[in-house]
Amino acid sequence: MSNTMCKAAEIADGIYAVGATDANETRFHGYHVNRGVTYNAYLIKGNNGKFTLVDTVRKEQSEQLVSKIRSVTDPKNIEAVIINHTEPDHSGAFPEIMKLCDPAVYATAAAAKFLKNMFGADASTVKNGDQVSIGGRTYVFAATPMVHWPDNMVTYLPSEKILFSNDAFGQHYASKEVFDTLSDVNVALEEATHYFANIVMPYRAQAAKAVQAVKTLKLDMIAPSHGTIWTEHIPDILKLYDALCSGQGSDATLVYDSMWGGTAQRADEALAELGKRYQSIKSFDLRNAHMSDVMAALSASKHVCIGSPTYNSRPTPRISTLLAEIEALAPPLKEYSIFGTFGWGGGASKKISEKLDALGLEKTFDLTRIS
Repeated sequence: MSNTMCKAAEIADGIYAVGATDANETRFHGYHVNRGVTYNAYLIKGNNGKFTLVDTVRKEQSEQLVSKIRSVTDPKNIEAVIINHTEPDHSGAFPEIMKLCDPAVYATAAAAKFLKNMFGADASTVKNGDQVSIGGRTYVFAATPMVHWPDNMVTYLPSEKILFSNDAFGQHYASKEVFDTLSDVNVALEEATHYFANIVMPYRAQAAKAVQAVKTLKLDMIAPSHGTIWTEHIPDILKLYDALCSGQGSDATLVYDSMWGGTAQRADEALAELGKRYQSIKSFDLRNAHMSDVMAALSASKHVCIGSPTYNSRPTPRISTLLAEIEALAPPLKEYSIFGTFGWGGGASKKISEKLDALGLEKTFDLTRIS
């Protein structure tokens, strides 16, 4: 463990970012991340000199959290902890915090149940629209169930017009800067898409309701639990979420695997055929592309074109995983096409078609050839 003091960043008067950063992390929630991970938490000074902590961090990053809190105050001065969501990347350090102070804990009923089961801790339950005064500051809670767990909520600080949005509007982007204005906003938006596609996309109907509720708030800042804090670019992240939640893809994505190069050779033919129908096409070779990047592309796609050789009468394992991810994450696809090689006796294209037909997609063309 390092003895180096980590310093909190003051993001508003008496409000500090005290989360943790792991720039070398490449895996999260089972998918690949390109630019590291942040686990954001926020420390808020009340008018009474005491503090409220909004969320914690992953257990493995507990030391960073505590060190940043100590750069502001002794942790014993924390009088309240707000848990917006109990998934381990947000609650893992909760036991460490509870060793250092004796705070009141606020969470939804579902989160309170999870905290009890996970840590044996008790929490005061809050519901949608509740307001609580802590240290002279008013906190407003809004339930956001299934964005992306049943226990989720967001916390609004009306005096500062700050929304602590937890997973909503987050990105896996370990920028050295706290704010969107100091980070590369295009990267932040790209990573917000990546995060949405691999975490939130199956629950876009619930996310859409949350976005509409957020639009009713007066906002100077959206402070998510991952990635950059949104300030000047709040309209941009809201516009992106509107598009991602709409379920109306317009692009095409081509994805293929190949064993001996035959299917890869036919990718150009499939791409040309797609070009007759779509202007925007992204292409992925699963021999070197990450599945999570494919899902990010599919989050804006109407059409998926899948190429696979026949592997023991079925698609390759990577293509089978792709089909499972499409079923699980439910991108806004309406159409599909297939290509590939026949192998000894075929079977891959048939099984791909069976799966996508069952998901309600319409086939537009089949370029499968005998190898």
